[in-house]
Amino acid sequence: MTLHSITRSPQFGRWLQLLPGLIAALFTLAFASWILLTTDEGKKERSNQLEQDLLWQKQAITQQIIADTDAITALAATDYSKQSALFQARAMSLIQNSPEIVSLVIRNQDNSNIWWAAPQQKTLPFNGESGWSYLHTAPEQPPLAQFAMPMADGQHFIVATLSFDRLLQQQVPWWIAQRYQVLLLNHNFVTLAAKSSRQLDPSGLKTRIALDSPPLGLAIQAELYHVPRHKLTESLPWLLLVLAIGMLASTALLHRVMRVRSFAESQLRAETALRQAMEDSLVSGMRAMDKDGRLIYVNRAFCEMTGFSAEELLGQQPPLPYWPPEELERCHAAFDAIRQGRADPNGQAVRFMRKNGERFDVSLHGSNLINAEGRHIGWMGSLYDITELKREREVLQASHQRFVTVLDGLDTAVAVSDADSGELLMSNRQFDRSFNLPDRRGRCCIVPFSARRFDTPVDSEWYDALHKRWFQIKSRHNLWVDDSDVWLEVATDITALKSAAERERLQNEKLQQTSRLISMGEMASSLAHELNQPLGAIASYASGCRNILGNPTPNLQQLSQAIDKMGEQARRAGQIIRGIREFVQRRAPHRRRCTITGLLDTVLDLQSHEAVRRQVAISISESSDLPDLYVDPIMLEQVLFNLIRNAMEAMSDTPIEQRTLAIMLSREHDYLQVIIADRGTGISAEQMEQLFKPFYTTKDTGMGMGLNICRSIIEYHQGRLWAENNPSGGCRFIFTVPFSEESQANEP
Repeated sequence: MTLHSITRSPQFGRWLQLLPGLIAALFTLAFASWILLTTDEGKKERSNQLEQDLLWQKQAITQQIIADTDAITALAATDYSKQSALFQARAMSLIQNSPEIVSLVIRNQDNSNIWWAAPQQKTLPFNGESGWSYLHTAPEQPPLAQFAMPMADGQHFIVATLSFDRLLQQQVPWWIAQRYQVLLLNHNFVTLAAKSSRQLDPSGLKTRIALDSPPLGLAIQAELYHVPRHKLTESLPWLLLVLAIGMLASTALLHRVMRVRSFAESQLRAETALRQAMEDSLVSGMRAMDKDGRLIYVNRAFCEMTGFSAEELLGQQPPLPYWPPEELERCHAAFDAIRQGRADPNGQAVRFMRKNGERFDVSLHGSNLINAEGRHIGWMGSLYDITELKREREVLQASHQRFVTVLDGLDTAVAVSDADSGELLMSNRQFDRSFNLPDRRGRCCIVPFSARRFDTPVDSEWYDALHKRWFQIKSRHNLWVDDSDVWLEVATDITALKSAAERERLQNEKLQQTSRLISMGEMASSLAHELNQPLGAIASYASGCRNILGNPTPNLQQLSQAIDKMGEQARRAGQIIRGIREFVQRRAPHRRRCTITGLLDTVLDLQSHEAVRRQVAISISESSDLPDLYVDPIMLEQVLFNLIRNAMEAMSDTPIEQRTLAIMLSREHDYLQVIIADRGTGISAEQMEQLFKPFYTTKDTGMGMGLNICRSIIEYHQGRLWAENNPSGGCRFIFTVPFSEESQANEP
């Protein structure tokens, strides 16, 4: 059915006349529905916003209360003596940073105040129990509650009184106070405190949420304030609805006039639609020439393409005005090929010229023009502008060339291979040079550096045994230009980094050995005493054996007992020497199964004479459920040796009766925790920051490497080492190492 017949159809005309009225009716209905839905959605949106804001406010109040209780708990663990500047500073900081704390006192067992940091008149009666007390409310007074924590000595309590009115005033920000009235309610939903008060919204929109902390049955409630709106804003939608109804009425009136004119307009459209559609629907330029080569027809696309109007082109003969002077020969050849029927069916590329002198490339197609009577009257030609296509191809080629240039300039080897066949699709110059691939190699396949996984990226290291070089490999699955699966592999030469890491490892081993030798040098006098005892005993037993043999009738039983004791003393001396040799021997780390008590006994045997000389009492407490360790025993013995020796040296100025060294062994989940606590002078905050740095020491003759090496050994075993001041005075070093089965332990 043609467009002309459709426009002449009476049924189509009737529907076309009713269309404006139907659209106006649908618009009016849709607008009325929009007003109703907008009103309901606005209320829901305000309700959701109110709930979200109140949840945020609850979180802010809860976090502040938790922060206050945590600070009070930490303050309770601090020395509260009058000479403790730390306790005073923390208490003042807590009062200043938490205005809701209106009273802070320390009470003894007689329920009397021995210290306070805020007005005592706001202190509530104390029941002697830790935690939160009851909620205290009184007329004309803000609601108060107490939070108490026992002090570190177990004989005093630190009691803080919190004002929930101040808490509400401090924690409700201005942007919430401008939107809502925020109330603090008790378990009976009676208002205890309020944040500002203005005219509430007539809708009565409000939300209430219970507070989790403190556990006093409190809740907060927020109710929306009334926001005055401009009268025009409220009346404008209804005014638009009235206008829509008026538009519907006017459309009905115009419908009668449209029916009168519709018949004449449909006739006019039918006459012009076909020709207009033929001329304007094409995007390619169309031209027609008679047998003499004269232009007899050009469409609008052709005119827009060349810049000439149809009046300027019709009747023109070759050379045509859109032929560039420098391209006349090629244009004549293309023209003659069309006239002689030798035109390429795939088109021929020709350069034309616009009216403003601009050149553009086209793909020209030609064919015979046959009239309705079947006679050949000329030639029909079509042309497509391919200037942008050629430019994009040139830009793409230049971009590809730049990409290849950048890729070849990288020091990293890059290659792309097919995921199924392993065929090498692309590689840069560094890849070819690193793996000796020829420039002209044709199609070839490469072997993956490591096992590939499609689910996660693959990062690994690969050793080139032929050239003796290490590479860091990064493999990524991707899609190629034809949507096929490929692997992008980037290989970076890390041989120098590996060599540097190996040198650093060797230096660390030498440094550890040096540290052990220095430690043993400091123990030389003690070890001499340890060896003199078995050697002196051997000499005594040897003299006794000589005396027994000098008797006319030697007592062979006494002689055998003396020889056995000589052997025991010799073995004891050998064990001492073997322990020293293993301790100072330079070797690679080697893990084996052992117990922490066995390692500790070996270290304490080496330090026993030093402990006696320094008059240090050593106490050991351990849990009963300590599994075996899978560690390097010599390394862990070095850590225990250094920490115990440092602890004894730290108590040089401590009175003899207080020189106690406590060693505690316990299990923390899957880790062994070792605490070595002394009663020395402790460590200042400045020293604590520098303690584990290389070459930092507080000793006159120290190297500053002992603690750094100890931390490296513990981290090698996937553990942690840190220091902190001992609450009872002095310092304590704590380290953890994991309990791991031999089958699951891996050397890092």
